[in-house]
Amino acid sequence: MIFCDRQEFQSAAVGWGGSISLLSSAGHYTIPSAGERKYFVSACSIRILLIAGDIPERTCTAEDGMSNDLQAIAVDMHNYYRRLVGSGWAPDKSGYASPATKMTAVEYDCDTKVGQDSIGKLTKELAATCAPPYQPTQGYSRNYHVEKDLTKSRTEVLKEAIRKWAEQSKLVDLDNGVLFDGDVETYAASFANVVSEQTTKIVCGVTENECQKQGFRVAVCQYDKYVSFRSEMISRELVRVIWMLC
Repeated sequence: MIFCDRQEFQSAAVGWGGSISLLSSAGHYTIPSAGERKYFVSACSIRILLIAGDIPERTCTAEDGMSNDLQAIAVDMHNYYRRLVGSGWAPDKSGYASPATKMTAVEYDCDTKVGQDSIGKLTKELAATCAPPYQPTQGYSRNYHVEKDLTKSRTEVLKEAIRKWAEQSKLVDLDNGVLFDGDVETYAASFANVVSEQTTKIVCGVTENECQKQGFRVAVCQYDKYVSFRSEMISRELVRVIWMLC
């Protein structure tokens, strides 16, 4: 699996089962757990090789429509970009954002009940509406991405979605002590969702053929905290980011 096409990062964090291992820019690590999980990190990709049979069958594929691979991509890419912010290698408009020393990893959650349905089912159905604004589930924030190239697989659509959300950081300044309001709201609201310190769990859905008549596929990710106020710390000492999420 290739999760990124960046060349400038020096380190990355890959989450698995709620844990994170910090990887150097050229390392080969074996994670001692059920079976061997070998992590290879190069200057432009993260590859995860898993021994056959090491991945348990997903219990909620019928709910969110995601596979093991899609879930792993969603979690690992989010944690990768969160680690970039945490280590000071997240690019911003002026260079790189200062380190966010309190950044934590996110986990995947498709089981939480919201009303009568699971958040996984609600996220899948949200993507399948095929119509913006893809209003988030109550209590959640959301990002969405529309891909009009129907030759792209669901995997490609999800990867591109998360990359585009995260790379909105390049459109704003994220220096120490600087206050943001309009720019973050206008240009980087999706990035703010990806790196918000309030977020602890994510869930995603990627359409297959549901939106084919409309000529696109949709990737939606929901985050377990809804930001309904204008002032929130983005896990950065001395940095206060202000925005309003729709």
